[in-house]
Amino acid sequence: MSHEYFANCIKNNIPFLYCKFGDGEYLCMYKYNSDSTNASGVNPNDLVSNCDNDNYTKKLSKSLCKSLNYIVNFAQNYYIGEWYQEHVKKFYLSITKKQINYASYHSFLFDESDVLNNRIKHKIKAFKEIKHSNRKKIYVCNGLLIKSKILLNIDEMIRIPLNNWFDTQFDIIVGEIKSLLNGPDDDSIIMTSCGMGAKVLITELYKEYPKCTYIDIGSGLDTICTKRNTRNWDYKYEDLYKKFLEYDFIPDNWDDPKYDYIYQIAKDKLGTHLGQ
Repeated sequence: MSHEYFANCIKNNIPFLYCKFGDGEYLCMYKYNSDSTNASGVNPNDLVSNCDNDNYTKKLSKSLCKSLNYIVNFAQNYYIGEWYQEHVKKFYLSITKKQINYASYHSFLFDESDVLNNRIKHKIKAFKEIKHSNRKKIYVCNGLLIKSKILLNIDEMIRIPLNNWFDTQFDIIVGEIKSLLNGPDDDSIIMTSCGMGAKVLITELYKEYPKCTYIDIGSGLDTICTKRNTRNWDYKYEDLYKKFLEYDFIPDNWDDPKYDYIYQIAKDKLGTHLGQ
């Protein structure tokens, strides 16, 4: 599905659900839903956590399977970020028993090809539509993404720990979000950057609030908001910043010194699997 499509949906208040089931979700789901090694030769007993140190727990594994199955079989206008490995997609199909509506896994991520060509303008357009939307915008993310509030005109930020919040805080987070919504006809834009548990969160909210728009941004705003390249993209913060500036998407107070504390913490706490 094209970036222009998502931008159009946001602009015209057409609800959609987009979330990413990548390798981390796959390995977590696989760990407790298979008794053999996977196509990459990984033994389930050797699986511990994803690259963000989010643990593969039984509760999360089972919940992810239920969420994927529910979204594919019951959600309207949904899209799953397509992971590139065929054995992963085959596993997902075994869970859903139904063909999956896939969209680009990088729909709301800025990869190196975006920075090198004009495709980035289409992704920025989708984010701009979010920013200028009159609907309530709720973002579930860690506190280091605080600059997203001025980038996207976020109304409410629900802050979660960097990892391992699902097993102990899921119901609390769901309750916080529900307290901000106004019944089944609510059309808020709900965005998530909260790891594997985001998929379960989106599913549970969708069941009660199907007219909201759900966007699993994941690590998409990490680099621009924290100056930390958490996914080892082949570009630096300065490169992405120039593109955002070129397309008039940098707020006037972006470099306010009050945000300086973020950058060192992000360097120490985000993208630790990169060893940089």
